[in-house]
Amino acid sequence: MVNCGIVVGDCFSGFSSVEGVFTVSELAKHLRQLGGTDRFRSKSALPEHLVWGQGISENDRAYIAQLIDHAPSHIALSLADWPPTVSATRGHVHKHAPQNVLISVPKRIDENCFLADLQIDARNELLLDHVTGLHVQGMVLTEAIRQMFLAVSEEHLFDENTPAETYFAIKSMTVDYKSFVFPVGASLLFKTEQLKRSDDGRLSVTASIGVWQGEVECATSKVSFSVFDAHRLKTREIELADDCVRKFLRVHHVSSTVTHKVHSHSHSHSERVTA
Repeated sequence: MVNCGIVVGDCFSGFSSVEGVFTVSELAKHLRQLGGTDRFRSKSALPEHLVWGQGISENDRAYIAQLIDHAPSHIALSLADWPPTVSATRGHVHKHAPQNVLISVPKRIDENCFLADLQIDARNELLLDHVTGLHVQGMVLTEAIRQMFLAVSEEHLFDENTPAETYFAIKSMTVDYKSFVFPVGASLLFKTEQLKRSDDGRLSVTASIGVWQGEVECATSKVSFSVFDAHRLKTREIELADDCVRKFLRVHHVSSTVTHKVHSHSHSHSERVTA
C-alpha cells in the first residue's frame, strides 16, 4: 500500500498536528533538506504520494511541484493532479479576485441536483485574519453555500427569458452546522425544492444545500432567493436608498437641534451662577 500524505496551506497549520499532514512550509523545508542519501528521508518520514488539501494557492502548488522535480532520483515522491475540477469564475460567483472563489463549476447530477467541490485558496479574504483550531471556519462554509446557489443559477437555471443583467436577492438563508469540516476534500450538493419562473424573467428558487465530507453531511442550508432584472430592481433600490438618506438626515437634524438647545441652556445657566 502506498504511503500517502496531505498538503495543506500554512493557514491550516493546526491541522498539520495530525500525523500524515504537512503544511506547505513544512513540506518545503523537508524537500529542501533532502540529500544524496536516504538519511533525511527516514528522519522526515516523507510519504510516497502527496494529495492536495485546502488552503493552497497556485504559487504553492508550483513551488512544491518544482521541489519534487528537483528531489534526488532515489527519493520516490508523486503528487496528485490539481485541480480535480474546474474552478468557478467571476461570472458564476460574482467575485472579482480568483482567490475568493470557493467552489468548482457545479455539475448537474439529475434534474434537481447539482454538485461542486470545495476549493479554498490560502489567500481567500475569509482566511486573512486568523484560523481557529483544525477545522474550516463556519463563515467560509456559509460563503461557499452562497456561491453555490449563485453558480447553479448562472450555470444551469437561467434560460432564454433570463434578463441580460441580473440581480440576486436573498429572502432567507439558514445554516445548521452538524460536524467539523476539515481542510481536505469536501463537496457541496444543491437540491432544488421549488422553482418558479415569471413572465418578466424573474426566477424564484427555494433549495437545500449540503456540505459533505466523505459520507457525512457536515452542514445544511435552506435558502430562498429571487433573481430580478437588474435595471428594474436598481430603480427601486435607488428610491429606497434616497428615502433612507432623507429619514436619516431628518433624524440627525432633529437630534442636532435638541443638542444645541441643551448646550445653550446649560451655558446660560452657568453664566447666571457665575454672576
